[in-house]
Amino acid sequence: MSFTLRKALAAALIATTWSLGAVASEHQPPRDFSAIQHVELRNELPGRAIPFFIKADEGERHLVAGMALSVMARGQDTGQLYEVMTWTGGKGAGLPLHAFATSHQALYVMDGQLELWLGNGHWLMNKGDYASIPPGVPFAFTMRAHRTKVLNWATGSASAALMGGLGQPYAGHVQPETAVVALDAAAMRASQESGELRWAGTPRQGKAIAVTNATLPATVAPYVLASGEGERFVAGDQVFTYLGNGNGSAGKFLAVMTEGPAGDMIPPHFHALHTEVFFPLEGTLNMIGNAQKLMAEPGDIVHIPAGTIHAYQMNRHYTKFIGFLTPGVFDDFFRTIGDPYQPHMFPQNPGPLRFDRVLEKLDELDLYLVGKPQ
Repeated sequence: MSFTLRKALAAALIATTWSLGAVASEHQPPRDFSAIQHVELRNELPGRAIPFFIKADEGERHLVAGMALSVMARGQDTGQLYEVMTWTGGKGAGLPLHAFATSHQALYVMDGQLELWLGNGHWLMNKGDYASIPPGVPFAFTMRAHRTKVLNWATGSASAALMGGLGQPYAGHVQPETAVVALDAAAMRASQESGELRWAGTPRQGKAIAVTNATLPATVAPYVLASGEGERFVAGDQVFTYLGNGNGSAGKFLAVMTEGPAGDMIPPHFHALHTEVFFPLEGTLNMIGNAQKLMAEPGDIVHIPAGTIHAYQMNRHYTKFIGFLTPGVFDDFFRTIGDPYQPHMFPQNPGPLRFDRVLEKLDELDLYLVGKPQ
């Protein structure tokens, strides 16, 4: 008999955890998370490391080099772990060569087309392409479609303020009809004073190469990844694709794409050692955040710090979201529950879910189950 991921997971947990109680009673978190589990999620940047959500194109906004920069998570909101921004602009907008001293950056093209200079590479990125940029590696980008939108993930807590400081506060939610795309020279000089950001000149000219790469590096290195590619695992009716694993970020973070059909809510749970961010791209997610229910739509983010009870339910026949998890301690979970998978679409006739493998390694995984599915 075939099971969906959610029904199989619920059946396995009911049989092994809530009925018997042994696994749950033996696997306890390292500290008390009751305080954070009573926090209500709000649509605002909280200024401290608690759960929250931000609707698409909201947050703290700036106009930088002709682009609308939406800061959806800052270091002070995430315990200095990471920041999330989106860049939206028209053809010709972009940033010259620059590098961050300590922050690992990732770019995902949500819409349009992006020309990217990365280290010694020169790429033309289309919707769904991904780039990983380790600290110290110079990169530049120019938007090549009339409306291009890029998701920008950054470790640490300095990138958002540095990028926002290059421009002005902005009330709009999209790029302006016309915009000056050059950066102010004085603002560029000021941005280098902390030593975290350095400008590296004008990128070389030449023909950009379309992104076709399908594999992840074995060590920390700059790379681009074509849409739909990466290291894929199937678990029930969902496919988990590593856009970035722990090897590629020195354990700082994971970037995992999840794709699947509409179904039931997975069981509520929390993590003790890592923070998780949900960023829907297609379809919608019904989500639980502590005692709260909310809907996450494309372009929203939901920030789930360690200890926050959460669960998700896919609502559309094709649903896709990126999860950024930091630090990368959850690397083994998807490899444990899933099997290596060659196709690029989730199975129409899914096989059995191997949650028994998760239960066997529960003491090694940062996963704590808290109740029956909603």
